[in-house]
Amino acid sequence: MNPDNRNSQVQTIMATISSLMASRRIEDKLRAASLLGQYKNVLPSHFLDRILEELKKDTHTEIQEALRPLLTSEEEETNPVPVSNKEIIAGYSGSLESALKKALDIANIFDLSHVTAKALRQQLLEGRNGSEHDLYSDFVQQKSRMTPELALFPQISLKVSPIGALSEVIRIIPELSKKGEKGKIQSERKNIETKLDEILETDQEISFNIAGYELLYTLERMMRDLIHQRIVKPNMDNLQTKIPADVLEGMKKRKEVEENNPISIGSYELIEYCDFTDLKKILEKGRNHESFSDIFSFEEIKTVYSKLGELDPIRKKIAHSRPLTRKEFERLRLYATDILDRIRK
Repeated sequence: MNPDNRNSQVQTIMATISSLMASRRIEDKLRAASLLGQYKNVLPSHFLDRILEELKKDTHTEIQEALRPLLTSEEEETNPVPVSNKEIIAGYSGSLESALKKALDIANIFDLSHVTAKALRQQLLEGRNGSEHDLYSDFVQQKSRMTPELALFPQISLKVSPIGALSEVIRIIPELSKKGEKGKIQSERKNIETKLDEILETDQEISFNIAGYELLYTLERMMRDLIHQRIVKPNMDNLQTKIPADVLEGMKKRKEVEENNPISIGSYELIEYCDFTDLKKILEKGRNHESFSDIFSFEEIKTVYSKLGELDPIRKKIAHSRPLTRKEFERLRLYATDILDRIRK
């Protein structure tokens, strides 16, 4: 196979698998396991090992069954195909690009939910019933193209999802044009007006967390893998010269605690026990930036770890299920776009 074609195929496969692994659906992880088995001979060993370790953590019977042939072949594998660092980066860039497309879609739909809610509210103020389909047809069409995990989850809590709340308003608003008890219609109308006001007053959206999780997952995994390949792996005998003492101590302690916990299953590389903010500290230490000179210039890597630091509060909100605001989500999307542009150049 032509090297360029092979590189392109590897990049696409890695991007697809990473995107599936970021999903919370069992079906997607099963698909990732299937692709892993199908293309294991052309995937970089560190990528293959990482995905296998992540799948091992999942206790669902279907996933463990799908893993059996992969684990057997992993033990028998003797000549893994080497893949360049350029291919690894390209694989992550594909995953980032996919996640960014979802992020842009959800941002646009959120903005459209506010525009549509404002138009409906104005109609109600003018004494009309708001049932003209043209007012919300664009919103309905765009929402229908959302990926399932973004479209369904917000229904859990409409108060933190203007997108979900507006969908509910659009579902019940035709009732206003039906003949019926005047008091009941008036009550329904008042409820709709209240919901529209709530939509217009909130800048939070739970779907931002779902799309944001995939973005952060891909960014964090990329940085962990790069640090492992460029800093940790070549310096196992003198990690104290490459990793700040407090960071290294914390990593070793967390690894020891987890491995001694009878409930925890699996063993992971030391880098997996590095906190998100510690990634920035490792990049900043000494001359570590030189390990990434083929990917980032000195100024670019300073920008990267600065942005990683700024994203930590957003990461914490996602981790603890506090809905992101439109401004926070836009910051995450723009930072991820900037990092993607830098690694793709």
